[in-house]
Amino acid sequence: MAAPDPTHIVVYCRDVLPGMLIKACDVDEDLARRIGDDVLQRAEALAALPQRAQDVLIAPFVEEVYDHKPLESPLDLKAKVTLVVRNSLLEQAHHDGPLDDGIIPATQYAAGPLSHLLAARRRQPVDNDQSPNPFAGLAERYPRAWACLDALTDTFADGGRGPLRLPSAPVPSLPSGDEVAAAPPSDDDMVTVFSAIDPRFDQRLVDLLGKAAEGDFVLYTSALSRYSRNSEKLHRILEFLLAHRATILTTNYLIRPTDVWVRRGALVKPDSSKPFAGVLDTRGLVGTHRKVAESVAAQHGLR
Repeated sequence: MAAPDPTHIVVYCRDVLPGMLIKACDVDEDLARRIGDDVLQRAEALAALPQRAQDVLIAPFVEEVYDHKPLESPLDLKAKVTLVVRNSLLEQAHHDGPLDDGIIPATQYAAGPLSHLLAARRRQPVDNDQSPNPFAGLAERYPRAWACLDALTDTFADGGRGPLRLPSAPVPSLPSGDEVAAAPPSDDDMVTVFSAIDPRFDQRLVDLLGKAAEGDFVLYTSALSRYSRNSEKLHRILEFLLAHRATILTTNYLIRPTDVWVRRGALVKPDSSKPFAGVLDTRGLVGTHRKVAESVAAQHGLR
């Protein structure tokens, strides 16, 4: 068997990905090159982390990628492609463009090169300390969020309930000032104010976090990535919610301050256009997870 070749990811980021974006998606050449550079930097940043940290970082995205192409790729690799490629500057181009179906081949062709890089770096780590790493230090800055995603990682294989012990840490405050921007007037509840990687907070999200901080509140979203594809921001949101004892329900996950739950058996595809479809499909939901899903459905008049 040939040794993994880390240069494959360089070819993908410097030639293949920019070429696809320019020719098939009509992306500006300069932006396409910057996207490729960003993906390469993110790939090396992920590869520099211990295997367990990599697994924890993909936990928010695993439920949405099981049917991504290549279908034969391992589930964890598909989630890592999402973390590295889908959540890169490619998302900004999608938000501004959008790229529509162009995202599918852009991520599909990344699986092989990224797999080679990760395997190569496991065999022979390189000193990457001088490069900025968007994934480093999250466990220290957001200990509750990291503990939660760590528990999800342990629970995912068999599904059902996993215990969660939240560490003691200062209680975070709501985002404020320049971090927050008001949404433009719209009758569409699905309107996207920022790209999913923008570090700023939509005022409506801040209002939702404030409501959750009042106590005894269940937040429902089709997938955790609907909060953000920016890992720093997503951890910050989870940290705030867990610190204020909120409950989070997604299509396949239930997160509470004391435990996490994962749908058993086949996952259900999150659908952002039909966000409540997940709670209506209770296959594989057991115990408290099923009860909370049924309660949310009833509260919204879906049952």
